[in-house]
Amino acid sequence: MPALTALLMYVVLSGFAAAFLYGIYRRFHVYLRESPPLSLDHFTDRAHRVIINVFAQKKVMRKRFPGLTHLLIYSGIVVLFIGTTLVALNVDFWEVIFHQEFLVGDFYLFFELFLDAFGLVAITGLVLAIYRRTVSRPKNLPTTRDDVYIFTALLIILFTGYLMEGIRLAVDRPPWGPWSFVGYELGAIIIANGLASHLASIYPALWWFHALLAFTAVASIPYTKLFHVITSPLNALSADTRQNGELSKPFDLRQLLASGNFDVKIGASSITDFSWRQRLSFDSCTSCGRCTNACPASASGTLLSPMHLILKLRNVMFSHQRVDGGTQQLVGGPIEQEELWACTTCRACVNECPVLIDHIDAIVDMRRHLVSEGKLDRGKRDLLTNLTNTANPYGLPQADRLKWAQELGVRTVQEQPDFDVLYWVGCSGSYDPRNQNVSKAMVKILKAANIRFSVLGTEEKCNCEVARRIGEEGRFQQSAIELVETFKKHNVKLILTQCPHCFNTFRNEYPAFGANIEVIHHSQFIVQLIQSGRLKLRVDTPKTVTFHDPCYLGRYNQIFDPPRDIVKFLGPITLREMPRSKENSFCCGAGGANFWYKVAQKRKVNQIRYEEAQQLNTDVLATACPFCTSMFEDATITLGASELRVKDIAELVAEQIESSQS
Repeated sequence: MPALTALLMYVVLSGFAAAFLYGIYRRFHVYLRESPPLSLDHFTDRAHRVIINVFAQKKVMRKRFPGLTHLLIYSGIVVLFIGTTLVALNVDFWEVIFHQEFLVGDFYLFFELFLDAFGLVAITGLVLAIYRRTVSRPKNLPTTRDDVYIFTALLIILFTGYLMEGIRLAVDRPPWGPWSFVGYELGAIIIANGLASHLASIYPALWWFHALLAFTAVASIPYTKLFHVITSPLNALSADTRQNGELSKPFDLRQLLASGNFDVKIGASSITDFSWRQRLSFDSCTSCGRCTNACPASASGTLLSPMHLILKLRNVMFSHQRVDGGTQQLVGGPIEQEELWACTTCRACVNECPVLIDHIDAIVDMRRHLVSEGKLDRGKRDLLTNLTNTANPYGLPQADRLKWAQELGVRTVQEQPDFDVLYWVGCSGSYDPRNQNVSKAMVKILKAANIRFSVLGTEEKCNCEVARRIGEEGRFQQSAIELVETFKKHNVKLILTQCPHCFNTFRNEYPAFGANIEVIHHSQFIVQLIQSGRLKLRVDTPKTVTFHDPCYLGRYNQIFDPPRDIVKFLGPITLREMPRSKENSFCCGAGGANFWYKVAQKRKVNQIRYEEAQQLNTDVLATACPFCTSMFEDATITLGASELRVKDIAELVAEQIESSQS
């Protein structure tokens, strides 16, 4: 190449660099407009999240084939980019400034070997990606012009790079040539066919074509899906550090009550109502389809597709920031109300997303706007009315909350104030006839193990988890403030509950309102009782059991083993896992307040899950959540099934308590 090639290259490169920087400015201007100053608390935790999810590709690798494909492309391109940068530093700076090179000797030989190998790694990944999109074609994986452009550009860059290396080695024939093994083999083919001199004459044109295509690829990053190489690590770094089970808090009711000023913006009606972190996350979406494939609402045929919801928000963010400043109404515009109300908040989408987008936060923010505007159907209005008037979603009298325990000898906190465990029965355990059986089983277990427990009785009120999920933040916070005071009044140290939703609320959300209380799920507590010998079980007849992981127990709080340990203690029992279990468990369809209103579905979520359990030919479908129990009982009736019994793990344990303890 001519002597002034490097200078001319950097002049040309400056134009591409300007386009690159402008593209970044354009996007970040959209994220940050009308947003508070940036703050990155808990930086160590955030940095760890970046290392695990971005550099180690942890979530990407959960799906083997696409994960491997992405890892090959990612690692190959990263290594080649670093290698190209080192070459530029060596030739255009180090040699010019210090009159020596650092890419020399054995280091250079291994450097060449390494780059050639990772070029093949990248090509392999690209070929697999093309196969996946053209032959395999998995569900919910759209192939856009961006994808065609990216795959084509990268393949051409890689192939022309190898071709130039082959030409150089064919003409110069250096003794170290075999270390660049791909180029060396290409050079051998060129020499064998007598093409060395001919190809050498077109080398300058090929070099410029390769360089300009590489510059174009880099400059196009802010304008294509490639921008996720920047937004993904930034999103991992800036994403909220709240607990998995804790929703955002748009206001603090205690502060509003103290100030008397209730003029606050609630929910998201336009794109600018989302935080800068959320807007950044919307732009991180790579359209991989994993969230939608895992979504129970999508599987049941509702309008909700988590991927398309995020893409619509991203499109609004960019298309309307020039037109109306981002003030276009989202719900009723690009977003349908039915999409938002179909969400079960099961967190499968968030769990699957490799770039850490929180779809649930966005959905609940838009739900909050609908609630604040009073845009609710009768079912949702009745739910909120019941919570306000009767302190339970069923609308039943508060005086009836402890009727299920008549003649069981259950003591309230007034009757036994020196209790060790507060047994939180919950609304389902108190009012729903099916789940009252679970409450009775729990009383039997606690008494058999000689646990000194009390219940709140008529002082127990709904913790309003369902209100927060539906979008009524004020009702939730009012309940939290009142219940925390109740807990303090009775000196509650340990709460035991059979409801994962109550468990998650007390464990992850009530601490923000002053609750400093240990919370334990009944599966954890029962295991402790059995392991400590306080609860003795008799051997029952052999049977097969499958366990359904409740979303708010498993995916939200990472509690997978205790329910399974209980099943094993009940032996002789064969535990058969469903294809989708633990973190990948499929929702029962009740979460996100869906239990309390009708959702238009082509195929019911609970029936999909129940049929999945039926395929295992087990005797019992074990649950650990009152909503799951109710949903699966409903599925047995709808499907006319009776061979698969639905039992809460507490019921299974209570059936096998030795008679001397009962």
